[in-house]
Amino acid sequence: LLVLGAVALSSSALAPRAGASSASCAQHACLSDLTGSRTALVERRYTTALQRTSADRGMQPFELSDQDYSAFSGVGVILCSAGGHTHSSTAFLVGGFDLAVTVAHTFAKDASGAAPECVYNSMDSLGQVRERIPIAYVKSQWEAEADAASQPAKDFAVVRLSQSSRYAQRTMPLGRFSGSPGPVLMVGYRADLDVDTLKRKTRGAVYARADEGRTSAGFMHDMDAQGMAAGAPVIDERSGVIIGIHTPLVSRRNTMITMNDWLEATLRAEMQLAQQAGAKVN
Repeated sequence: LLVLGAVALSSSALAPRAGASSASCAQHACLSDLTGSRTALVERRYTTALQRTSADRGMQPFELSDQDYSAFSGVGVILCSAGGHTHSSTAFLVGGFDLAVTVAHTFAKDASGAAPECVYNSMDSLGQVRERIPIAYVKSQWEAEADAASQPAKDFAVVRLSQSSRYAQRTMPLGRFSGSPGPVLMVGYRADLDVDTLKRKTRGAVYARADEGRTSAGFMHDMDAQGMAAGAPVIDERSGVIIGIHTPLVSRRNTMITMNDWLEATLRAEMQLAQQAGAKVN
């Protein structure tokens, strides 16, 4: 069974809007590198297993039900424009309706060193934009730590929106991954929004904390992630808690990075700032 290494940051799995809050997380499983011929062997074994499993189970992303759209209304899209180019990533709200988590590489500066202009978007069941919220600021681990730049395992960003989302009904609970295998699902959007703007869901499994299920960047899953934008939450099907984030920054598409100390500490600090601001208003 997929056992979480800690209690989720929010008070309960898929916590209702009125009760979104944070709780403590325990220590996470450490990641280690696979090198040389061992890495090549693992990759061949994994690729073969993924192809066989996909063929057997016919895993394909499918559209969400009305209930899903309510449960995952806190999953949106961040669009960033810089130097004439547009980048997108899936993002999810955590601990507050103006606080999101996604991947750091979306906010990369252009060749001139200019930071991109970014907006958080909420989409309805028809793929239509229901709200566009400018981003107030971004805290990226790639920017915060000198040795973290371009490391897939540290591809994390915490985003403060300029105002709270009115479309989202729930925030998403985020916890530590224990490293145990189990059933998961992923919710997100296509990387190419010109082709499809519908929110998608796909199911599969995440692999154990062992060589067969681990890379230097994170853990492997067998969900159909073709075309899926980075930043999509990987959710434990049994608890509803997010245990990782999908990223395609490594040689294979199916990689999940997990919460680290920087992400947990940054989220806690941002939640505390929001609580202090709320206390001053009251």
